[in-house]
Amino acid sequence: MNLWRSRWWHPVLPLAVPVLAVAAGSAPAQAEVITDYPVVIDVSATPGGLCDGPLQGTTSVWYPPGIPLRADIEWRMRAGDRLLRSGTARVDGEVLTIPFEIARHEIPGSGPLRVDARAHLPGGAVTEFGTPWSLYPARECDALHVVSVGDAVMWGQVLDLEHKFAHLTADTLGSRTGRAVELHDYSVSGAVLDAPTVPAGNDDAGCLEQHYAREVYGTVAMESVPLDERLPDVFCQLERAASEAEAGGYRVDLVLVNGCVNDLDPFFGIPLGVTPGSADLVSAVRRECGGEGADPVNPAADVPYYSGAKLGYGGRGMRTALERAHGLPGAPKVLVSNYFHGFDAELLPDGLPRWSEFVRLSAATFAQAAHEANAAAGVDFAVAADGLVARDGVPGATSRLWLNPFGDESVTLRALTCPETDHEAPQCRIPVLGRPDVDGARRYAEAFLLHPRMREWFGGGGPTGEGFTLSHESGPVGQTVHFDATAAGSAVREYDWYFGDGIHVTTTAPTVAHTYTGRGPHRARLVVTDVEGNRTLYEAGASITIG
Repeated sequence: MNLWRSRWWHPVLPLAVPVLAVAAGSAPAQAEVITDYPVVIDVSATPGGLCDGPLQGTTSVWYPPGIPLRADIEWRMRAGDRLLRSGTARVDGEVLTIPFEIARHEIPGSGPLRVDARAHLPGGAVTEFGTPWSLYPARECDALHVVSVGDAVMWGQVLDLEHKFAHLTADTLGSRTGRAVELHDYSVSGAVLDAPTVPAGNDDAGCLEQHYAREVYGTVAMESVPLDERLPDVFCQLERAASEAEAGGYRVDLVLVNGCVNDLDPFFGIPLGVTPGSADLVSAVRRECGGEGADPVNPAADVPYYSGAKLGYGGRGMRTALERAHGLPGAPKVLVSNYFHGFDAELLPDGLPRWSEFVRLSAATFAQAAHEANAAAGVDFAVAADGLVARDGVPGATSRLWLNPFGDESVTLRALTCPETDHEAPQCRIPVLGRPDVDGARRYAEAFLLHPRMREWFGGGGPTGEGFTLSHESGPVGQTVHFDATAAGSAVREYDWYFGDGIHVTTTAPTVAHTYTGRGPHRARLVVTDVEGNRTLYEAGASITIG
């Protein structure tokens, strides 16, 4: 995070020193009613500050037009009901940035620090305190241990190791928290959520004692993981992660879970109707991702387009996987990542909308699994997040064949499925339109870390409350939904709307309307950029059901 120098500031005041009109025994005069007030738009702390000394950082306060430059801004930082710091600063521009420093022993062991501000105007009038900003200090200092499990195809497989999704996520977390990072990557191409017969009887402990033949995973051999160490499903991978964490004596901080099925099969199998049960996508996702029974044989096993994996899917769903991940040493947080959208193209004009419907259905299933797992545990440990990859919905904008953050997906498909000596197979005749996108991969990984839960768990923060409202939560295909982000505050420079159907629109006004032309649940998200360039993510509390 950038720590900006204050343009003008009064020193931080000790708790015993009265601050302007808030001194003990005095009441601020209310000369007039003021409906607009200062807004805390960012509270930044130096990464790793509590590990090296006191917590140091800055509070940025924006004040709207109309407050005289001779006004004073009063700010305060609290832990629960306890006041930690407060001070005043004279208005001298659009944004005032004030430094703070708090000793480690003053900071409680859990919970956020809340910062808000109000204005003292000439003549004695005082505004209300604005919406608080919640800062979650990174209290841990040991190395971060991140585990990644699942399939690997859509995690930047053709990129260099350091540019893959899991590596980028771990690296960014380390930078933001000021902690060293160790990544334990168990993901591998062809792995499914729950392989029904490997190991026998779903005895996951047996995974550590068996070696699995190449055909379990199909024909892909791109990873550096030795064949005799590959694990066929998420549960086996988590078993290995638990075993190695216990042997190594370390606690796991975060588990990244990639999807619920072998990615290559739905990527082409769903549009063409080959993936298990894909004639009815709702039922298929419910079975393969929700754990309501599954087909133990992969119908796409012998089709050239597909992964070649022989196994289908078992009976345990995403919720069970999230709970198993949370059971690793250290009771880690769990992030399940969503797929990204595809759109109509000449190659598969009728199939791509089915892929996008699968994306929406699986995203809703992931969110429901996380909600149920959190409710059962009595603590929030899991979140279903999104990489915010979408096409521009402005008329006339150029859309991409695949909304793949890692670049042209045909690069990946060629590398995965084309025989080295045979380029006449159907998938090998797909034109390569571009190369892997390293910058896009990093932006994709960073988008997941915008999620409020991730900022809460690993240091950071944001404003409290809902950021936007919507006019409808359900409707038929063609339903227009109106969105209003007035609640996000008045210090916003730009609104980036992600409507959950692969469409993205940027506005400078807090309201927008969007017409949903496809079936399925749509989880809307909003990223606001304030006047200082800080970005905050808001997410609708429930999906918008269309059709």
